[in-house]
Parts: sequence; C-alpha cells; structure tokens
Amino acid sequence: MSGNAKVLIVDDEKPVRDMISTALKPFFSCEQAASAQEAYDILEHYTPQVILMDISMPGIDGLVACEKIKKEILTTNCALFLVSGYNNLDMRLRAFDVGADDFIAKPFQMKELITKVQKVAEFIQSQVELKASEQESITLALSSMQQASHYSLVMQFFKSLNQCKNEHQVINQFFATVKQLGLLTSVMIKKDEISFYGPSGCGISPIEQNIFELLCTKGRLHSFGRRLIVNEKHVSFLIKNMPEPPEESGAINDISVAIIEGLEAKLLDLFRQQAMEQIVVDITSGIGELHTLSEEYKCLIQDVMNDLNQQITSSFHILDLTEEQELFIANLIAKEAKNLSSIEPKINLLKSNLTNIIQKTDKYFEMEQKVAPELETQLDLSNTKPELF
Repeated sequence: MSGNAKVLIVDDEKPVRDMISTALKPFFSCEQAASAQEAYDILEHYTPQVILMDISMPGIDGLVACEKIKKEILTTNCALFLVSGYNNLDMRLRAFDVGADDFIAKPFQMKELITKVQKVAEFIQSQVELKASEQESITLALSSMQQASHYSLVMQFFKSLNQCKNEHQVINQFFATVKQLGLLTSVMIKKDEISFYGPSGCGISPIEQNIFELLCTKGRLHSFGRRLIVNEKHVSFLIKNMPEPPEESGAINDISVAIIEGLEAKLLDLFRQQAMEQIVVDITSGIGELHTLSEEYKCLIQDVMNDLNQQITSSFHILDLTEEQELFIANLIAKEAKNLSSIEPKINLLKSNLTNIIQKTDKYFEMEQKVAPELETQLDLSNTKPELF
C-alpha cells in the first residue's frame, strides 16, 4: 500500500518542501503546501494518508493546524507527523495532545523519514480494513457497559486473570475488560525488553511509545489533558479518552489502580513460573550430564585399576620382591580399588535425590495446571478499531 500512498508536505520554506518531496517521490505521491491555510484548501480535494507538517510557521502554526485537521477535516485514516527543531518533552507532549501520530525532530535522516512514512501507510491500510466492523465494536462495548457495573467488570477481570497462563492471555483479557468500560488503551510491559501492545494485536504509534518511555516513571497515576497513564514496576497502560466529568474520571482512576495492581501481580507470577521452569530444565540437563560423567568415571577408574594391577603383577619377577612384599602390594591395590568403588553409591544416591526433586517439581507443575486450566475464553478482539494518535 505504501507505494500508492499520498503525502502532503506542509512547510513555509520551499527548499525544505522540495528536499522532502524529492526524497519521497520514488515511493509516494506528494503534494506541497506553504502554509496551514493552503493545506486546508488542498485537503478539500486531496486526501493523503500521511501529512508532514512543520510546527513553526507564520500565521497558523503546526500545532493548531494539526488539531483542526485531526478533529474537523481528516478525522480518520490519515496520519499527521509534526516536524520541529524544538526537541524537548514539553513540545512532544503538546504534539501528542493535539493528536499528532509522530514527532520528528530536525535535523532528521531521509532514510528514517521514508521508513516512518512507509510503516504508517501500512498501518493506515490495516485501519481501513477494520473500519467496516467499527459500528459493531462500538455497539458491543455499549451493550457490555449496560449489562454490568464497572466494579463487577473489575472483579470478573481478576477472576479471569487467575486462568491466564501466559502474557498473551493476560493482555487479551485486559483489552477485553477495558473495551467493556469504553476505554481506548494501550499497554507497555517492562521485562528483559520493553514490549508495546495495542488492541487486537496491533502495534502503537511511535509517538505513543515515546510517551510511555517518558512518563512510565512519573508516579502511579499521571494525567495530561484527557489522557491518563497508569504505572507499576513491570507494566504501564495509557487511557486515551478519559471522561471529562470529575465523578466519572475519579471512578476510572480508582478502577485503573485496581487493574494495574492485578496486572502487576499476575505478570510477576508468570515471570516467576517461567524462571522456575527454566531452573527445572537446567537441573534436568545437569542430571543427564552427571549421569554421563559418572559412567565415564567408573569406566576410567576400572581401566586404571586393571592396568595398574596388570603392570605391577607382571613386574613382580623384575622387581625381585619377596612373596610377602608381593602380597602386601596386591592387598594395597585391592584396598584402594575398594575405596574408589565406595564413592559410586554416593554418586548414585546424589543422582537419585536430584531425580526425586525433578519428579516432585513435575508433579507440582501438573497440579498447577489442574488448578488453573487452559484459558478458554471466547474473547474476540478482532473487531476492535486500533487508534492512531
């Protein structure tokens, strides 16, 4: 789809517009506008998938233009990238708040810009494909909200979490719950690596990822505009459509705290279980190696003792030993061989004890699986419309 995508470049400096247009034209259809007003006029007859807009322009600046375009002119199926030389948190938050899909700091690499435009064009295509099911998803969300209160949904969420056996099921259950609450959300999980999740398995926009990384340490609840980010040590989620009435937003705050604590506890439990399973795998592997080394040790000792005994016995006539000396040496060899052999039962006992530990651990995991059977919810998140910022 990206090869046929339309791009509108809005910048008051013609050399900048020409430079970007030259770089993008091999891949996209490009139009140019020298001001926000000119962009409004072009958008009356031209529908791009991507708009690249400079923030600092005379007259109407890019922030104001972005908000107007996203709310009034092209409300769906268009990604708007704001471009600015002011690369700081305040400017990024302002860009995020007016609905920008990404923030590009000057100076930028053309290769990176082309890649961003290609990716967002593909994302827009997936949004178009899901548009047909939008009304059905909204109806389902409203129906679910009418059938149960917020707090009963949270209790059901906790109950469902107990059945989840992996991270994927936890994320699906989370999105199913917040969907019934009428909330547009995305999630970041912090483990060895950071993972981002949007509804129905979709990714999230680059600027949204950036907001997560900037605000995940700003306290349990951090609100900005109609957005709320909720943080725990290993998980954060972003609510993008907080209700305006104080009583409704207060209720969502309380519910969010409960949900984040449930997510954190379940994810920690999964992380511990995964670590324990890896330990069992490592111990099992170690037992196998111990068994192999034990067999090699026994064979080696036997070979050494046989060879030593043969060498000494065959050398008695050369050594010119008395019969008493020969008997002493033979008994000494036999005694040491017996001492070495006495180690074998101890090794076998160690192997037996380790094997018992593995068997008990396996029984524990089998019991856990019976207590928490495979999650068989009939969740269908495929109709959820992914949100571009």
